[in-house]
Amino acid sequence: MATLRLNERRVEALKHRKSRYDIRDRDLEGFGVRVMPSGAKRYFVHTQHQRLRIWKIVGDTGAVGADGARSHARALVFSIGKGYDHEAALTPNILFETIADEVFGRYARNWKPSTLNVNLGYYRKQILPWFGGRPISDITGRDVQCWFASLHDRPVTADRSAPVLSVIMREAEVYGYRPEGSNPCKGIKRYRHKAGSASWRPTTTAGSATRCIAMRLITRRSASPRWLRSGTGA
Repeated sequence: MATLRLNERRVEALKHRKSRYDIRDRDLEGFGVRVMPSGAKRYFVHTQHQRLRIWKIVGDTGAVGADGARSHARALVFSIGKGYDHEAALTPNILFETIADEVFGRYARNWKPSTLNVNLGYYRKQILPWFGGRPISDITGRDVQCWFASLHDRPVTADRSAPVLSVIMREAEVYGYRPEGSNPCKGIKRYRHKAGSASWRPTTTAGSATRCIAMRLITRRSASPRWLRSGTGA
């Protein structure tokens, strides 16, 4: 992997490519900048603690300078190495839909066009109304269980929407917006369908689903990322 002594001039001169790439800082181990195919650039920290790989976004290059990013990264590397609460040290409150926008923009090449269109539909109709407006780092397994239970009367839709949400959460870890191994979709038990019937087994009772929905409606906010305008419903 290429290394440079990162400064404003050198970071600004980095050109985007068809695939994302990283440039590591020559002086501070674990500090670097990621250049996206879109041209966006983000400072990051990539280090390990107790055999756990930790990837954190320090900030966009347009929002933080190289020197400031390096200072922040140095403090973060130190806190991780000492076993301090590195989660509280960084991770901005980036909204779920912002990360979903990035995931669909970058992950789309892994799906056939028809699959992408269907997944966008499930996202727009089943996932975004529930999780939109919330920081992605705050979403828990309990939140996902409540969302999944809210679809108890549409088990096929629930089963097809869950993998879409899981991809978003998994890629959020890869991009550094959530801790590694924190995917809240883990443990979701899909509804079991019998051939030729709509039989299913819920993981949460209908009463619990109703309570979850009531709580979610209190804080629900709408959002409409730009790429949704061309999606179709599911």
